[in-house]
Amino acid sequence: MQEIAELYLESLRLEKGASPNSVEAYSRDLARFVKHFKSKKPDDLSSLDITDFILKLQQDGLSTGSIARNLSAIKGMFKYAIRTGMFKSNPAASIAGPKIYRTLPETLTIEQIIKILSLPDLSTKLGLRDKALLEFLYGTGARISEALICRSDDLIPEMKLVRLFGKGKKERVVPLGKAGWQAVDNYIGEARPKLVNEKSADYIFLGLRGNPLKRMAGWSIVKKYCTMAGILKNVSPHTFRHSFASHLLAGGADLLAVQELLGHADISTTEIYTHIDSDFVISEHREFHPREKWKN
Repeated sequence: MQEIAELYLESLRLEKGASPNSVEAYSRDLARFVKHFKSKKPDDLSSLDITDFILKLQQDGLSTGSIARNLSAIKGMFKYAIRTGMFKSNPAASIAGPKIYRTLPETLTIEQIIKILSLPDLSTKLGLRDKALLEFLYGTGARISEALICRSDDLIPEMKLVRLFGKGKKERVVPLGKAGWQAVDNYIGEARPKLVNEKSADYIFLGLRGNPLKRMAGWSIVKKYCTMAGILKNVSPHTFRHSFASHLLAGGADLLAVQELLGHADISTTEIYTHIDSDFVISEHREFHPREKWKN
């Protein structure tokens, strides 16, 4: 079964173009599955065996989302084995995953975003870089991984557009506003030449020693300025992406347009942001409607 799992993971990388993070997560999940059934032959596995395995994951304290991902990896592996002629049936096909209740993503207010963006010290090269990265994240709605693999050729300044490569290497082109372009221009013109070295290639965002900025460094930059702004909630680079989407929708943007900007394959993924906007409308009604105010 180990060999089947490895072949399946390789197909995810090469055929499906799955992101390294996704492949790594599936690899861990399947390693756990293979280890659990190491004394059984793959052909002897039944749906009951796999159901027992899922129950064990629950007993081990895995979250609902992690269990759902484990089952997805297992089903995908068996589907691949059937497609390639290694198996004739999928013992996991009839097993339903746990119900996942999607929570609303954490967002920042426009005022909080403005405060964060005002904090980098523009008299320093790292301050210019940090300002550019923060403006880029909020201005494009990019994932941190998408921002950090951006190269010079991905900037289209004459049209104020940026080319992003998302999950599965799917390409999309998104606008970057005036403030974002100004910050990126200032960084590229003044600070990046002071950071660049032979390892920089043409990546836009660089670390202190000139290497392309790593994902965890991007997280640290966001955390740093959120802390400086006095924001106590748990903020990550993805919070900027969530804020980008919810602020657009609150301002009247079309849901399909936001879906394209975020690079979501499924509109239902984008629809979660409409619930945030609905909560805002309800709270505004309760605070300002005369009949609500009179009750207090």
